[in-house]
Amino acid sequence: MSQLTTILRSPWPEGVDDGLPWLRSKGIATETAEETPAEGNGRSWHRASMPIWGTARAGWSTYRERFADVFWFLWDDHGLDDVRDAAAELAQQIADVHGAPEETTEETVGHGPSWWWRLDDHSIEIYAHNGAVRPEGFPAGPSVVQLHVDLRAVADPREAEARERNALRGAD
Repeated sequence: MSQLTTILRSPWPEGVDDGLPWLRSKGIATETAEETPAEGNGRSWHRASMPIWGTARAGWSTYRERFADVFWFLWDDHGLDDVRDAAAELAQQIADVHGAPEETTEETVGHGPSWWWRLDDHSIEIYAHNGAVRPEGFPAGPSVVQLHVDLRAVADPREAEARERNALRGAD
C-alpha cells in the first residue's frame, strides 16, 4: 500500500525518458519489459520483473508519447480463492485510504471481481482475473490480481480515442 501511496503522491513522469528512471525507483526492472505492438497513439510495455516483489510483474504505457499508466500483476503463483481474497484485501486497504470505490463488479467471464476509484488526478483499478477460458476459447491466463494506476489527464483521452476506434470498427 505504501508503494501505491508513493506513486499517487509523486510527480508523474511526462514520457518514457523520465518514466523509466521513475519506474526503476519503484523497484521495476524496466530492462526486462517487453514492448507490445502499438495500438493507435499508444505504446505499452509489460512483463517487467520486480525482484523486490518476488513473482510480481509490472508494465506501463504511453499515449501520444506521454506517460499514461503503470500496472502490476500480483499473486499469479496462487490459486483462485487466494487471488480473490488478496484482491478483496487490497481493495479494502485502498478504500481505507481513498474511500469507497466508484464502481465494483462481481464475477464476469474471464474476470473475478473488480474495483475502480476515480481520484482527482488518477484512477485506480483492481481486477481479480480468474484464469477461466474466454468465450473465444482461449485461456485468460493464470489467476492473478491486476492493479492499475493511471494519470487521468493522459488516460482519459486515450480511453475516449479507443472507444471511438471500437465504435468505428463496429460500424464496418
